[in-house]
Amino acid sequence: MNRKNSFSYPSVVTSGLATLLSALSLLVITSGCFQGQPVHRYILASAVEQADTAPVSTLSAPPSQRATEFLVVGPVTLTDYLDQSRIVQRQGATIIHTAADHQWAGDLSEMISIVLIAEMSRLRPSLAVLPYPLSAPQAQGKRIAIDILHFEGTDASAAAIEARWTIIDLEKKTILTSHSTKLHLAVADNSYESLVTALSLGLTRLSKEIIASLP
Repeated sequence: MNRKNSFSYPSVVTSGLATLLSALSLLVITSGCFQGQPVHRYILASAVEQADTAPVSTLSAPPSQRATEFLVVGPVTLTDYLDQSRIVQRQGATIIHTAADHQWAGDLSEMISIVLIAEMSRLRPSLAVLPYPLSAPQAQGKRIAIDILHFEGTDASAAAIEARWTIIDLEKKTILTSHSTKLHLAVADNSYESLVTALSLGLTRLSKEIIASLP
């Protein structure tokens, strides 16, 4: 019997297994080299939260200053490139950078709304400042609709905020006034924590502008 063209099954299996193990080893080594950095997540904070020194009793309005007016905040809309989980850094006029390992801890528009509500409530205790939309229609008072056009770091070691906001009479359903705010805030250093702190303080300044403009 001619055995010149025969082959051994065990040798083929062994060779194939060795190749597979080598490939798996290479995959493990390669994947180890490309493991991502831990993700750091950030939240915005009101001025009171950042100071964290005021006694609880000072955060509530005295009985004579109980809310007598209603102010609804929202919707807060973001321009498309800001509507993402990653924190945005802008370079020049046309380039933006985002880092996969530095992200917002939640929905950015919601966090902005929460800080604005906290700040405006603190600045004018006579206002009942409520989030949009309300669970029940509010027939009286005013609403602030806010469009956020810039909310990012810049290559000049600053934080930039640009917002357009409109005050609406809820009862008459008419626009009372419209404004535009542009803020450039110094950042303590080049860390993302300092950038987020500066953006939070910018929302305090925006809140002051809105409160000062209320009819």
